[in-house]
Amino acid sequence: MENRDDIIYATNSNGEEITILKVKEWIKKTDKAELSNLFYDRLYGRYIKPYEFDNIEFKKKYKNGFAIMTSCCLLIETYTSFVQPLFRDTNRKSEKCFGWFFNVINDFKPFSDGGLSSSEYLKINQRINNKGLPRDFYINVRCGILHNGETRNGWRIRRDGELFNSKTKKINATLFLESLHNQLLKHELELQSSDFDSVIWKTYIDRLNDIIQKS
Repeated sequence: MENRDDIIYATNSNGEEITILKVKEWIKKTDKAELSNLFYDRLYGRYIKPYEFDNIEFKKKYKNGFAIMTSCCLLIETYTSFVQPLFRDTNRKSEKCFGWFFNVINDFKPFSDGGLSSSEYLKINQRINNKGLPRDFYINVRCGILHNGETRNGWRIRRDGELFNSKTKKINATLFLESLHNQLLKHELELQSSDFDSVIWKTYIDRLNDIIQKS
């Protein structure tokens, strides 16, 4: 089956649809500005923007922390596939993705307590023997939500309070989402300020090409 260049890859902040063909053109031109914006537009539009809908009825009746955390868990794994070469394909590496992410992203350090080091999470060919909060979160929040529609073993999702309380295992889904949003913006800026032949760009372009080839 041939690739479809007319497939919509993302929608930008102006509501314009970006096709696979357009992405290919930007890669060929090494258009850093457009490609760095694209990184943000695709992930923001799919995982964060829906919860920023400014409508009173939506906020009161439909917006909830559980759905927000579901998107957050999907976004963490997606984000790591764009920024860490060893997680370019996250199949059978999901738990390592979360452990690595919590360990290296400053805003999420509270979730890394008792876990492995970032280098240990990157030992892809070794069976992981995870521990601490990364293991606890992965099993009882990530897997609990995505596979069973529930959090387990005392974990709670709220939309108030601090980002995370390790004693009560309460997560503020609103702050969690905001922190992820900030991380997308930081990575977009890092792309813009990095050379096109740098590791950060090679990782990103390789991942883009993966998506293009499967389109």
